[in-house]
Amino acid sequence: MKKTDGPGAAPGHNERRLTVAQVRVRPTHAEVTFFETARIFRLPNGDPAHNVHLRLLENASKKRTPVLVRFNEPKGEVIAGVREG
Repeated sequence: MKKTDGPGAAPGHNERRLTVAQVRVRPTHAEVTFFETARIFRLPNGDPAHNVHLRLLENASKKRTPVLVRFNEPKGEVIAGVREG
């Protein structure tokens, strides 16, 4: 059995299944909030797949569908990847 990391946790070391509440685009990053947590997470602009990840987050917010979010470290605040899920 794989270890999970709190509410909304999905199989995978730094990955969680979360529902996007809001995405705010800033000059250097996007700020993302999720319904499952009160924290604000960051999606840096420097990521080569930034536009793909941002589009997935924005679409998930509009549709209120969960996505699988991978973070740069356990309990980290930097989003390293997003995929449908």
